[in-house]
Amino acid sequence: MSDLEGIEPAPIGAMGYAQDRRRHRAKVAYDRRARVAELPRSFEQSCAAAGVEARCQTIDGDIRAELIHAIETSDMMVTGLDTEFHLEPSDDVSPLVEHIVARGCRPVLVTGPEAPEDGPVVVAYDGSVPAAKALQLAVLLGIFGSSPARVVSVYPGDQAFEAATRARDYLVLHGITADIEAVTSTDHPADVLRAHASAVHARLLVMGAFGHRGLQEILFGSSTRRLLHGLTVPLFIYH
Repeated sequence: MSDLEGIEPAPIGAMGYAQDRRRHRAKVAYDRRARVAELPRSFEQSCAAAGVEARCQTIDGDIRAELIHAIETSDMMVTGLDTEFHLEPSDDVSPLVEHIVARGCRPVLVTGPEAPEDGPVVVAYDGSVPAAKALQLAVLLGIFGSSPARVVSVYPGDQAFEAATRARDYLVLHGITADIEAVTSTDHPADVLRAHASAVHARLLVMGAFGHRGLQEILFGSSTRRLLHGLTVPLFIYH
């Protein structure tokens, strides 16, 4: 789906300008439709080259509602940061991505501009139910692969170590090597996590949304953008 049309006022008395503008917009719409028509074939070819079987589905109508329904038949949703189906890149997190994370019933993998192949998987853990569920699903879906894990717990008090230890113990039970880092800080958790993921050259960040303690506001409203803005590491998130 692409936002092909739009309303744009022309200066009063500029009939010639308006006609030229309509012709320009008609050409832009035609070119975009051609690009949209090419996307399924290009996507299937890319997946086939990677040994992945794929099928494409066209959505007409309410893109948000239809995506939420489509997610119900999937194990995980994969999306880019700027997904809004306008065929134009954006430097910010789109409202559609926030909607998918908040309303979807499956974990979401938000990709960045790069796809690191090496490095640890950083787990943001605050002991909340969403954080525990995100960790469990990441393990069950094989997200860690052969990569080691690094559990980071951010608290303003002294509970960070205890929470990180519980997450590490769970990972060890599933044969995943894990280190822990307890961060006692009053800084915004989003800033701490983003800096840590960059410092250890992580290939992925795993976390739960809407935790009720240290990370409680990290993926709600403007905090979503705060975490993801400038983050080059893919994010596996579940609420």
